[in-house]
Amino acid sequence: MNLVVSDAHEGLKAVVSRVLRATWRRCRLRVMRNAIAHVGKTQCCILSAWIGSAFAEADADALAARAMADR
Repeated sequence: MNLVVSDAHEGLKAVVSRVLRATWRRCRLRVMRNAIAHVGKTQCCILSAWIGSAFAEADADALAARAMADR
């Protein structure tokens, strides 16, 4: 399986799927920046810590278990 990690430029995404026949994923840095842009300055540290811990989980099941525990 081939994987391409980039920003969400529509042209890049089209080339990845049609020409390279690879899977596309969004860059973690851009995910973090976009999420932080939607919260106030006082909340950005909390949000970045939460997102960072989500990226640190070993797999989807561990992430789901963590999300349920945080409720």
